[in-house]
Amino acid sequence: MTHELPRTADVRAIYLVLTAEAVDLRENGDVDVQPFTDDSRALPPADLLVARGSDITDLEQLADRPHVLAVTKASDLSEAHEIECAARARALQIADEHDGLVVDTAVPRILRPDATRSPAAHEWFAFSHDGTAIRTHGMARFGLPELGNEQAAQERLPMYDAVLVGVAQRLIEEWPGNDPIGPATITMLDIARGYGDAAVDGDDPTLTRSVDVSLRYDRGDRLLDVTLHDDPAAALFG
Repeated sequence: MTHELPRTADVRAIYLVLTAEAVDLRENGDVDVQPFTDDSRALPPADLLVARGSDITDLEQLADRPHVLAVTKASDLSEAHEIECAARARALQIADEHDGLVVDTAVPRILRPDATRSPAAHEWFAFSHDGTAIRTHGMARFGLPELGNEQAAQERLPMYDAVLVGVAQRLIEEWPGNDPIGPATITMLDIARGYGDAAVDGDDPTLTRSVDVSLRYDRGDRLLDVTLHDDPAAALFG
């Protein structure tokens, strides 16, 4: 079977746990845990963390925790979601036990102590907006390109973001079993599940509303371009 979307052979989840005191924790099992030998080079740049949602309080808390543990897990592409959940959960557990902070290196961003261990799609990535251009940051952890769209006017960005969350939810569930290139229909149910909305277990008729989209891989930008063929304001949120 020919796949239009390039595939990597394997993936690796990487989380950092920062603590005030050195933690002598070494594990080689389902999830590997090892101290960083050069803690000063472990962290993403502060300006990048700020761009992904951190604030001055977050950075101050990082500065108070100079010791770094790396929590990692590798697998083939078919288990990308499972290893991310396992490594994330172990990192958050260690942070809880040692008053630490967790950095998700794939976005990169700081995770709050109450972060979900096995989250919905929107917690796996962050958005950036530049004019009409929407980009995700974090989908590469699953061996996928980042998602993009350039159709939305400034005031309509939240609606297009929501559709991309629905696309991301479907991709995480279906990749790599299904190649995403081509047409797809994204429903309000996909979007609600992507945001972890409890309403997905109800019988709300609006969850059947949908938009048609097309997914095209831009090899130059290594981007999965999502084109909407319906107006989300009318089709989904009207």
